[in-house]
Amino acid sequence: MTTVDTQHQEIRHETVTVTVDGEAVEVPKRTTPNAVLGLAGIDAATHYLVRITGRHQHSFAGRGEEEITVHERETFVSVSTGPTPTA
Repeated sequence: MTTVDTQHQEIRHETVTVTVDGEAVEVPKRTTPNAVLGLAGIDAATHYLVRITGRHQHSFAGRGEEEITVHERETFVSVSTGPTPTA
């Protein structure tokens, strides 16, 4: 059983590099949207993650703790949940 646990730990620790708000971030391949935000230095309490695929956007609003699989060179943006300031 220890061997299987070790194999699963290795899989969980596999990392990929994605882009969040234009910045490269190294994240585990299996993670959560909130963890991606945290690794990018963004507060998950005030933001949510959106996956950009071509012209499509996949929002993780309200699903920050859902487990997701991310792939090398994927693009994400963060969206603030707070009020938008006006000038």
